[in-house]
Amino acid sequence: MVFVALRWLVIPLAGMAAFWIAWTEYHTLRSLGWERFEPSLSELQVRHPWGGLSGQALAAATDEVLGLEPEAAEAVLSWQLRRYPLDPLRWFGRALNAHLAGECPARVLDYAQAARVVQPGHRGLNWQVALMMYELEEYDRAETALRAWLQDHAAGTEEALALAFQWLPDAGALIDRILPEGEPHLLGALRVARRTAWLDLAVQAWERLPQPRGADDPGLLDFVDLALAEGQPDYAMYAWWQSFPDYVPGAVPNGDFQHALGNGRGLHWRTRLPAGAQVVRDTAEFVSAPASLRVDFDGRENLRMNGLSLHIPTVAGPRGWVLTGYWRAEGLTTMSLPYLWVSAGEGTHARVDLPAATFDWAPFAVELEPPSEVGNIDLQVRRDPTRLDFDRFLAGRLWLDALRLEPVAAPD
Repeated sequence: MVFVALRWLVIPLAGMAAFWIAWTEYHTLRSLGWERFEPSLSELQVRHPWGGLSGQALAAATDEVLGLEPEAAEAVLSWQLRRYPLDPLRWFGRALNAHLAGECPARVLDYAQAARVVQPGHRGLNWQVALMMYELEEYDRAETALRAWLQDHAAGTEEALALAFQWLPDAGALIDRILPEGEPHLLGALRVARRTAWLDLAVQAWERLPQPRGADDPGLLDFVDLALAEGQPDYAMYAWWQSFPDYVPGAVPNGDFQHALGNGRGLHWRTRLPAGAQVVRDTAEFVSAPASLRVDFDGRENLRMNGLSLHIPTVAGPRGWVLTGYWRAEGLTTMSLPYLWVSAGEGTHARVDLPAATFDWAPFAVELEPPSEVGNIDLQVRRDPTRLDFDRFLAGRLWLDALRLEPVAAPD
């Protein structure tokens, strides 16, 4: 019976205590002037010796004056941390306050380390610590904080690499010392390399990725696109061969359309077609198994087409190349028919016109002499719109198949 009586006595008292604490917190939060740190701290020490929400609010208010009123800010932060020692942001506030006030670097480092020990996985804190360690030239600590900031956050790879590049200009060292292990961060490094045209970073990241990659793997496509853009087709061909063992470096990629057309990047076909045209892989009509490329025109558009194309990297050595293949047409309309446009650098290009609006499989060939030994040959299927008021809308079908690239035979 005594315990029952005590229970009914304690519960109301606890409720009243909780109500009193909540009321005093509310009243203090509304009445204190946070811009006056010393009087506010003195009043809080009397009203709320436990700290509470008011103590947290006062400690957060010091962020505005760190380094300007170092003694007052330090007093508030120290008082709050004695009550809530597991608040990482307040520990970092002490570190920043000491740094801005020009105190001993060892004290700054101790406070910053305490902040990370309290909550090592706090992303915002790790980024701030990394910036501070960079300013203090404590690069080992900065790298540790950056790796923690990147953990499970591959989207921050670009920011982390940009900061660490200030003291780690070597691409391999950047990857090994800054990026956490795992494919997401290596793929992030490849995205950074493509955006910044940093081929060495792309090579270092690519070499660390498991091989082979899938046909639409973003790492493969980023690496190949960058290598082509930077005039390094050997890298592009080697990476493509790793993922497509039937590809022969220097040959036409997917020349017999044995693979899907892909997503328009790397050495896949670009298939950006206007309204009125559609491209498919035709497994019922071909010269060389298993398929051909077919373009369907619906007869409702006077279309301009230049987005159906393929990059063909070449190897060094031959003085020129012959691009051959087969094509077929069925029921094409208008005087302005599709045609092939083949280019190999500035000033080197050729146009191949269709022999008729309807014809069965027929070979074509075009010879090019590129201005440099190594580069790309670009193959495009084009169509120019006509200005005529009649005979404007293109209908019908066009096929391509059995594309080959051979070196020009040396003269006798």
